Amino acid sequence: MAKIDPQQHIKLDSLLKLLPMVIVALAIYWGFASLSPSAVAYTDGGDKQFSQQNALNHLKIISEKPHFLGSQAHGNVRQYLVDEIKEMGIEVNIFEQMATHSRYYYNAGKSKNIVAKIPGKSADNALVLMSHYDSGLHSSLGASDAGSGVVTILEGVRTFLASGETPQNDIIILLTDGEELGLLGAQAFVNFHPWASNIKIALNFEARGSGGPSYMILETNGGNARLVEAFSKANLKHPAANSLMYSIYKLLPNDTDLTIFREDADIQGYNFAFIDDHFDYHTQQDSFQRLDRESLNHQAEYLVALLDYFSNADLNQLRSDTDLVYFNFPGIGMVNYPFSWVLGMTVIAFLLLLPVTYVALKRKGVSVKAIYVSFVPLILSLTTAAAIGYFGWQVLLWLFPQYADIPQNFTYNGYWIIASFISFIVATTLVIYQCFKKHCTSASHYISAIILWLLMNLAIAIALPGAGFLVMPVFFALTGLYLLVFYGNDGPNKRIISLLTMILALPIIMLLSPFILALIVGLGLNAMAIGTVFTCLLVVIVAPMLLKTSEVSHLRNLMLLLSAGFMVISIFESGYSPDRKKPNSINYIVDNDNKSAYWTSSNRTLDDFTQPFFSKQPSLLPWRYALYPHTSRSQVRHYQQTLVLPLAAAEISITKNIVDGIQRHISLVITPKRPLNLIQLATFQHLEVKKLSVNGQVFTKHGVPIENTYNNGFFFKYIMASPLEELNLDISIVDNGEVSLKVFETAFDLFERFTDIKPRDEIFMPEPFMVNDATIIGQTLVLPE
Repeated sequence: MAKIDPQQHIKLDSLLKLLPMVIVALAIYWGFASLSPSAVAYTDGGDKQFSQQNALNHLKIISEKPHFLGSQAHGNVRQYLVDEIKEMGIEVNIFEQMATHSRYYYNAGKSKNIVAKIPGKSADNALVLMSHYDSGLHSSLGASDAGSGVVTILEGVRTFLASGETPQNDIIILLTDGEELGLLGAQAFVNFHPWASNIKIALNFEARGSGGPSYMILETNGGNARLVEAFSKANLKHPAANSLMYSIYKLLPNDTDLTIFREDADIQGYNFAFIDDHFDYHTQQDSFQRLDRESLNHQAEYLVALLDYFSNADLNQLRSDTDLVYFNFPGIGMVNYPFSWVLGMTVIAFLLLLPVTYVALKRKGVSVKAIYVSFVPLILSLTTAAAIGYFGWQVLLWLFPQYADIPQNFTYNGYWIIASFISFIVATTLVIYQCFKKHCTSASHYISAIILWLLMNLAIAIALPGAGFLVMPVFFALTGLYLLVFYGNDGPNKRIISLLTMILALPIIMLLSPFILALIVGLGLNAMAIGTVFTCLLVVIVAPMLLKTSEVSHLRNLMLLLSAGFMVISIFESGYSPDRKKPNSINYIVDNDNKSAYWTSSNRTLDDFTQPFFSKQPSLLPWRYALYPHTSRSQVRHYQQTLVLPLAAAEISITKNIVDGIQRHISLVITPKRPLNLIQLATFQHLEVKKLSVNGQVFTKHGVPIENTYNNGFFFKYIMASPLEELNLDISIVDNGEVSLKVFETAFDLFERFTDIKPRDEIFMPEPFMVNDATIIGQTLVLPE
């Protein structure tokens, strides 16, 4: 009989200690990989299958230039899409309609929606496939947002038609206009197009970045149960959805085209959007090249499966009064159960904890004192995690002020920063727990962590039941605690018990790891503390299931090393380059009231492009708000007076100024004298608007004029569909004496007007989410009492 070499035994034992870490790494990888199809999906197949290449061919053409409403490229993209739909043998129309929408202030513009229909056997019910074909204001190429949705619909419809089947329900193709400027096309379609009345379900394809899995978020005025069940029945291979997103979405004032469908016409449906690489959102970098092919394929998977399902489903059976908790899980797909179960599941978990804890106390594997003391490292770990997440990010902003120049709140090196923070939280949590190893046992740590998770789920059951799936980790942890208490981690079965508890930890890790990253990416790096706290919650519940006391030091050291390494990489990746452009802003503002002109910029730090505009000694006085009302995203941080360029201001005629009781009725005609992109109105006094109409169309909600009150800043924006469009405004306000309004007219023609301006170098790009590269004229109207 051969003898076993002691050195080989030591090596084998060391390898076995590494096994849990390897398995955990593989579980994390599977958790992320299962969220979306691969980049090579849809690259092979015949004419009856979705072709990624066909979709990309469309995308390359429509994302060649910025194509915001009113731009020349916008018209070219519209004509291309119309021609492509006609090529498929479908009759297509341009639905032109003045559109109005108001949430924070009044938005209006003439939209031109692209509308087509595949007739079904029944004309009573319709499914609508929609995305918007306009790009973000002034500089976005719009490949992801929402060119990816447009081409997914084009190719998905072509594939559907190739099957030769006649659907049971009408299939409406709606490519909306003016989404980026106030959901204008959706408002126009829902409120004025006759087809809207037959629509029972909507599939809306969007993007808020250029990569990552596409998440499903519901829009419904009622319960979600039937929609969730239908989504599950469609048999998707890579569903990415959870009801916490749905619950948070319903609490926040989020806006997509589907929001208008739900609010104005009670049409429910699904939003599909990918959110990774958020730094590309609405920028010049939202290009054909930077769109992740996995994300495009994920949109395609949703559309193909759901179009096939809903085209023949009973669309009258999608309403519900009840809500379901739902989440996706690797290898299983969608899991769901009623909101009403959440509290009961929490109570059951608590009742299961009691006898296991009692047995643990009786067997002296744990004491009441040990459980009590175990709450100290638990609370200390969570507090430390929150502090590191919040203050750590603030320190990085102080060390690297250029991070604040990224308006999306997600830096180019953001993923490396997240990896560093998460690794560091794992390490610090293990360090804190090691400090209490003499006073606590694995069982006591188990019990305290489970109690905390139960308390958290009790709060969830009461306040946010959509997050009810977070009770699932508790049941896996309870099973692990049961094995520890009844079978121990010593003796002949210790390897089997260790293996079983490790297996029980894997579902928790696979469920929470993608969830934590999605939280940070979705909320931005300013919300790092939320991610670090959830990371700590994950560690405290799985560490007793995975690690023995002797193994903690190895993992702690590894995590510290990884954290340092990730942070070093993030520092090297913190600069700008042609592939990671620095956003900057410059505008030229003329104040017609005092015949003065200014260069302005919203950037916190000036760069090689913006510095020459502000070469003089900066003024110590703050920017005068009345010169141009800035917002939080377009705050004027640098300004310098300059020469007045002879720009032709619009002609403004006051055709009515009548006081009728307590109301004043004002009519204005604004006639541009130069090509414009925007006309905005601002007030610097208390203004109570009772009714407002633009070119004869009143801003209404369910037939009632929309009333708003303003005190300072913009209250109206009109997007020019043609550059010299005349604007007629009728405003009814509460009469408070003399009225002063300021009209601002904007054209994105800075480089045309100032031919001597040196163009941006390849490492710079226009800043998104604000008026940029523009010449602006402001003039005040005073209407006496």
